[in-house]
Amino acid sequence: MSAATLFVVRAQKPHGTATYHCPTPEWALKKLADFQAAGHDHITITGPDGQPLTEADLRALVEGPDGTGRAAPPHHGRSEILSGR
Repeated sequence: MSAATLFVVRAQKPHGTATYHCPTPEWALKKLADFQAAGHDHITITGPDGQPLTEADLRALVEGPDGTGRAAPPHHGRSEILSGR
């Protein structure tokens, strides 16, 4: 079994460091927003290849080159199944 490719988001907290291993750039962007909302300083983001990323880098990965978002996979959620759509 191979290790999953992860985005790592870290923030300095008063009594240590909080680290999240995120499987997607969307998740990493959410964790970044959570850390920012909590007022944490010194937030770092590392990409799957160990490269440092900025918030803009993550947004570009999530939104795609034209800013409209990445192509979403087909959704087969419960509401679609129940409604027959």
